[in-house]
Amino acid sequence: MHAAVSSRTMFVVALILAGALPAARGAEPTAWPVPDWQTARPAKLGLSVDGLAKVREWHEKNGSKTGLVVRHGRVAAEWYFGDAAASKKYLVFSTSKSFASTAAGLLVSDGKLKLETTLGQVLPDVKPDGKRDVTVKQLLSMTSGVHNKPLNDEPKVFSYALYEAPMDYPPGSKWDYNNCGLALLSPVIAKVSGQELDQLLDKRIFQPIGIRRDDWSWDQVEGHTLPYSGLHITARSLARFGLLFLNHGRWQDQQLVPADWVKEATAPSQSMNKAYGYLWWNNSTGRWPTVPRDAYASLGHLDNDMLVVPSLDLIVVRQVGDDPASKGKKRDIGQLWALVIEAIDTTGMAHR
Repeated sequence: MHAAVSSRTMFVVALILAGALPAARGAEPTAWPVPDWQTARPAKLGLSVDGLAKVREWHEKNGSKTGLVVRHGRVAAEWYFGDAAASKKYLVFSTSKSFASTAAGLLVSDGKLKLETTLGQVLPDVKPDGKRDVTVKQLLSMTSGVHNKPLNDEPKVFSYALYEAPMDYPPGSKWDYNNCGLALLSPVIAKVSGQELDQLLDKRIFQPIGIRRDDWSWDQVEGHTLPYSGLHITARSLARFGLLFLNHGRWQDQQLVPADWVKEATAPSQSMNKAYGYLWWNNSTGRWPTVPRDAYASLGHLDNDMLVVPSLDLIVVRQVGDDPASKGKKRDIGQLWALVIEAIDTTGMAHR
């Protein structure tokens, strides 16, 4: 980032932490997108038009298909590039993980699972023996110890993860970003709930928050929904999920996800990588220096990402799907986050 951007964004963050800006709540009441999203002039939402123009420029330079900025529950800026459209679904890769985490959280709140539940208690035929000691929490926090095999060319993902993948480390002893280990979460959810995780989410989350069936799909292999990737979703529907978490799991007057789960899932889950929660990334370690420390994000391959900043009542979405033109390109998603923070109009907000 340029020094000017960095210094100003740090100034915004400092004001928030000092309580000088009414950023968290109160500047504008939350507008629920029921049935559809409201839009508002950026200035009404405390955002600079010139600043948002820089955000759009970043999207164009970095091959984005969609870009969305939501503040106080209203769409402040929305862009679609090339053949993109608001109705088009995009594969969001590992951003799918945060949805899978939420399915597990629902079952924990139902009492059907505990974080300490082991694979052996649910799936006693898993192999090798050491795999039976892996807990749900270790799957969610990427500390399972299961062999980390790339699964792109594995036709039987779940058979391999359940019965063939060896244990490389004792459960809980090493943080390792590991799709193979996480694959085990899907059959666990199916076993204890009697449905696939996407079916569970559709009934308990998607339908209540207005994510229509035409707005998403989710890949399956061997009859199970992939828990580590595979979700295809529109930008606006992805932002609905972000808005649910931004409001501590509450949607209007319904508590759909326990507030305690939202807090725990988006906080450090272990000491080996404090920037990782339960399949959410967080900013507790200053991963994005110019973004408030309470921020958290879903991050997917090719930067199919969503940032949530509670202290700013802010959601930022960026999608490119699986666009071949984006593969191999280097980009810094932190630059996008910083530019959005930079677009906050501190002068206008301070006099509200």
